Order: sequence, then structure tokens, then C-alpha cells
Amino acid sequence: MNDIELLSPAGSFETARAAFAAGADAVYLGLDAFSARAEAENLSEADLCQLLAIARAQGRRVYVTFNTLIDDSQLPAAAEKLAMLADLCPDGIIVQDLGIARLVRRRFPELRLHASTQLVAHNLEGVLALRELGFTRVVLARELSLADIRTIARRSGVEIEVFVHGALCYSLSGLCLFSAMEKGRSGNRGRCAYCCRLAYSDQSGTRCLPFSMKDLRLDERLEALASAGVASLKIEGRMKSPLYVASVTKRYRDLLDKGRSDVSQADLETVFSRRTTTLYLDGYPVPGKPGEDVIDAESLGHLGTPIGTVKHVTKDREGRAWLRLHTSRALERHDGIQFAAPEGGKPCGFGISEMRTAISRRGTVRVQAGEDVELLLPDGLSVQEGATVFCSASNEVKRRFPVPSFRPSDFAAGTPVDIEVTLGADGLTARTASPDASVRIPLPLSAAQHPDRTFAAVEKAFSRMGTSGWSAGRLAVNDPDRLFAPVSALNELRRSLVSALDAARAERRSERIKMALADWAAPQPDGRKEHPGMQGETLKLRISQAIPAGDWIETICDIGHGGDVPAPDVHVRLALPLFTREGDFAAMRTRVKRLMRAGHLRWEAADVATLRLLRQCGVEDLTADWSLYAFNREAMRLLGELGVSRFTCSAENTRTNLSDISDIAVGDPSLPRPEFLARQCTPLFISLTRPRTTDPTRLTGMRGDVFTAYERDGLWATIRPEPRLFDAPAGWLRRTDISWDA
Repeated sequence: MNDIELLSPAGSFETARAAFAAGADAVYLGLDAFSARAEAENLSEADLCQLLAIARAQGRRVYVTFNTLIDDSQLPAAAEKLAMLADLCPDGIIVQDLGIARLVRRRFPELRLHASTQLVAHNLEGVLALRELGFTRVVLARELSLADIRTIARRSGVEIEVFVHGALCYSLSGLCLFSAMEKGRSGNRGRCAYCCRLAYSDQSGTRCLPFSMKDLRLDERLEALASAGVASLKIEGRMKSPLYVASVTKRYRDLLDKGRSDVSQADLETVFSRRTTTLYLDGYPVPGKPGEDVIDAESLGHLGTPIGTVKHVTKDREGRAWLRLHTSRALERHDGIQFAAPEGGKPCGFGISEMRTAISRRGTVRVQAGEDVELLLPDGLSVQEGATVFCSASNEVKRRFPVPSFRPSDFAAGTPVDIEVTLGADGLTARTASPDASVRIPLPLSAAQHPDRTFAAVEKAFSRMGTSGWSAGRLAVNDPDRLFAPVSALNELRRSLVSALDAARAERRSERIKMALADWAAPQPDGRKEHPGMQGETLKLRISQAIPAGDWIETICDIGHGGDVPAPDVHVRLALPLFTREGDFAAMRTRVKRLMRAGHLRWEAADVATLRLLRQCGVEDLTADWSLYAFNREAMRLLGELGVSRFTCSAENTRTNLSDISDIAVGDPSLPRPEFLARQCTPLFISLTRPRTTDPTRLTGMRGDVFTAYERDGLWATIRPEPRLFDAPAGWLRRTDISWDA
């Protein structure tokens, strides 16, 4: 299994180096903007430049996350970042926003596009659609079965990447709006508030964690994934410490190379632990069954690995309390100890300040596994006999993964440039061809006493590029008259050349940014908001719902995966479902063709898979729901190029961006027409997993907010029972969406 890539997270420069030292083939990381982990430390341009030098020297790879949705006003800043990345050429960029994908493909084609899991690729049709959009790798949705992964990997024609370890989102990635709508912190913008980890009360008043997912762990299924044709195994955790990344990476590296590892699951649990699951690798959930196997409704956060139970607690003459246990794991002073909190919540614990052997009661700094030991309890901490004791931090594990040493001088960081230096009687000249830069220092030069040393002196001077962002490639020295150049003059020549290269790069970047934004200008409203045939209100509903009274100009019927549909009508549009398993897609294709033959010619797509299907079936009247996010003009253009005539704006949009979209559409009638939500029970979570609670129909948050979760066409939706009302820009088509009403 050595040919399969092991991909580790890097929330910082130090973590990236720890991942490489532990055996990662590649790391993925974010910059200071447009990263889905905005609160990670992330890397600067200089850090990325240095890390790329390390990776290339070691034969490793670096991928940059650009995996957030982009408002239209952010496009200039996004173009600047892309121009910088095009200069540095990482091994790929991970993208969610379809507008960014279009911009990269047209203006920065040297960047390899990787489709983020936020794009919810969950069937072969979706992966093929992304391949046609220019993506060379697709990160599959986490919820897929092994059989579906195998089908997609073998037939897609692109590299397939899957998550194998780390935290899981309750909602399908990219379709979680809870944090954005309830906390004002968008998960699609990298600022998730982790609402799925919060406690809720059911109708009986019982508090639990109905949405809190266990962590994914597929370390025992690596051979099956490799046999399925997966190209890359991805570890989650850009918010995690270097120790976490190093220890997890080392375990997976060992298992891939040797089939066994000295880093045990218990070792990993001392670094960070939740209960673990293989999710749906062996099959999809049973409809209606609570997610016992994938949700941990009782505990939250890091607990540790179990090492024993409390035998009893005694007090010494000084009144200090000592906890006695028989430990199954070696312990040291300053290791961490924890206990599960009663009725869920975060565990409590302490660091071992003093310990002693239980029989002799002599102080010690270390005990072996299998010994009885007494640990000094902090004042005020109460522990019950029989309680399970967990080791939550191990100094022995920490020592196995020291921070890797690093000297910048060991790696030639920066863009390599071939340099030609010329020595003449009247001065020194240095030039490069790509980028084109030339500098000259006028200086009378005399004959050299040791002309055989000239090349070495020039080479030494130009090897000191430091953190300039440049490095010396091939060096040519023209010295026909065998002249002597002082070291100070050579250093000045180098500094001048670096300045000239910086200026050339800045000019080139500026030109590329200008080209990328050639038709971009801040929206300028001119008062024209009305468009013939684009005013009025549409109604979206499920086919099982009765059509309420109203002057609807169109009714959009979500047909799901079965059931009768309305008769063909010029005012009826059929909408395909948001999630279709690979095994069900052929049946949906057949159904679409049958309905088209029956006269249904107006359709709505929910994702790239259904959009591709409808286009292949010859649909000409095609619209897109909010889940095909179009937050900027580049995404609007891409949808237009794919045949979409109208799209619904997501509830996650800000009022400013909605106004910008309106003004953009006014200025360019060739773009798809936006449709704005007027009413919707916005789906906060959309999941394959039933909440783990007896009755999910009424869940109350800590602030008294009420939510309901219900099953809808094989998915579980969590909403507020009462609809949200939106201020749509005046003069445009508005949508009343009751398709998510419980």
C-alpha cells in the first residue's frame, strides 16, 4: 500500500513539519483568508514558500485550502491570493466555490483543482461533473459506503481522496447552515460555531448531545480502501496540535508500510479522544433508526484512554486526599488524569503532581503498568469509588514526537531563477530571463589575483537569498577579462537583483489580477430593478404537500426518489433531490427520462450531479436551487455556461451580497436571473443520520430556542418550526419555499 498517498492536516508551519517527520506524503493547509478553518493558525506566504522548499527537497506535496464560499466583493482579494499561489505553484488547491473554480481554470490554469468535500460529491455523476469543470481530484463526501467509493474511484477518471480519521460533521459537509443562521458564523466561510456539539433537551426535559458525532477511524480498513482505488487517505485536524497530527500520521504510516504500528490506539487516546466509528463504510443507516453507532450522545470532548477504576480515596495526616487505582498503563508525574462528567458534558481532571506506590506509600516519579498507585487529588476535586480513570496526557507519548529541528538555511526557499552575472571593467551586471530582470552596478574592476576563485565568490553571494522569496537556480558567470569583484559589491548586486525580481513579480501579479478581473467592477445600481417576466412569486414544495392558495407564477415540486408527480403544466417545474446514493442514481435517470417523455420539460437541479444528469437528458429549461451556491458573478457565469437560466440565492447570503447579486444581474442580462427567498424553514442540518434522541421532533437549546428534526426522503433535516421571512430585493422574482417545512 506504499503507493497510496497519506495526507495530513497542517494548521501551522510547525504542524506541517511534524506531519512530514511522522511520514506524511503530503499536507494540506490554509492561508490567512478563504480557508474553511479560519481560526486555525494558518500560514503566511513566507511560511508557504519555506514549506514548499522543504516538501520539494523531501519529495513531499503541499495542498492549499481555498475552500470557502466567496461573496462578490471578495473576488478582487481572492484573485490576489490566486495570483500569489500561481507564482508559488503548490501541488493543488482545494476549492468549494464554483466561481473560484471557473476563475482558476480560465486565469490561473497552472493551479491543479481539487474539489473540496464541501461540494458534496456523493455519487459518480457528481464526480464526473466536477471532472468536466476542471477538477483533477475529488474529496468525496464522508458518508459513502465502501461499495460506492469503489465504483466512483474505478470509473471517474480523477484522483479520489477520502477521509480516514478525525472529527465528523453531523450535517453533510457544505450543507450545514446552523452556525450561519443561528450564530452568525458561517461554516461555509470557515467560522463554524460547532452547534452540533451543543447540548439540547427533548420533550421530557432530558439533556443530551443528539448531534455530536463520534470521530471517524478507518485504520483497520486501509487495505480495503487501497483495493477500491482510492488515491489519497486524508486525516482531519487543521485545528489540532502538532502532537496530535504527528502521532496519528505515524500510526497510519506504519500501518500502510508494515501492517502494524508501535503507536497504539490507546496512545492516540492520550493525545485526543472521542469515541470512534467507521460511519457508513459498511452500509448506509437503517431508516428511522437513531444513530447509536455514529453519535455519542453522552460525552463531549477529550477524555483519554481508560487505565483503571477508583478503588478508594484516603486522606493522609495532613488532610490531603489520595486516589488509589490499579493502572493498566505506565504513568509518570505530570501525566494528565480525567474522569467522565456525570450526565454528559466536559470531563474533569488534573495533572499528576505527586504519586506513590500503594503498598509502601513511597513517592515516585513513574510506575509501571499493572501496579497499584496512589495519586494526589487537587483540593476540592471529588471522585467516586468505582469511577473510571482515564489518562488524558502522556509524557512518554509526547517524547516520541519531539518538534522537528529546522534551519531555514538547509532549504533553498523561494522561486528558483537562473542567474547570469557579468564582470566588466566598468562594473557588474546580473540578469534573469524568467522573470525578466536586469541590474547593473557601475564600479571600476581590476584584474584578479586569483581568478579561479571568482565563480565561487559569485556563487556564495547569490546563494544568500534568505527569505526573499527567490532562490538561485543555474548560475552562469561571464568574466572574459578575469576581473576581481569585491564581496560587498557582489552582495549589493544580489540585493539589487532581488529588488528587481520583486518588482517584476509584482508587475506580473498585477497584470494577472487585472486580467482575472477584466470584467469585474463594483456593482453600480442604476435604479433598474425590473425585468420582464422576472417579477412575481414562485412556490417550492414537496409532491406530498397540498398547494396553498396564492398567485404563484410557477410551482416547483421536489419529487424526491418516488411517488406520483403532478401532470405536466407550463406553471409546474420538477426538482430533483439533494442527495442520491450511487446505487439509486440509475433509477433516478430512468425516472427523469420517463417524466420527460410524459411532457415534463421544466426542471430544477440541486447539485452538480443532478445538473449534469438534466443536461445530458436534453433539458433546456433549467434552474438551480440554493444548494448550488452562487454567491458571486463568476459562479453565476458558470451556472449560465451550464445552461441554468435562473438560480435561487441561499439563505446564508448577507443583505449586502444579495444587493450586489441583484445589481450584477441588472448590469448583465446574459447572466442567469437570481431568485430571492421570501420564506423558508431553512434546513440548519441536512444529514443521513437520525439524531440520537427518543423524540427529535422538539429539541430545546440552552437559550430556549426550539428546533425540530424530521426525516425527508432519506435525509434528516433540522429546522426551526416557524418559517424565516426574508427581505428580497425589490422588483425580482421571489420564492416561497415550503419544501423543508416539517
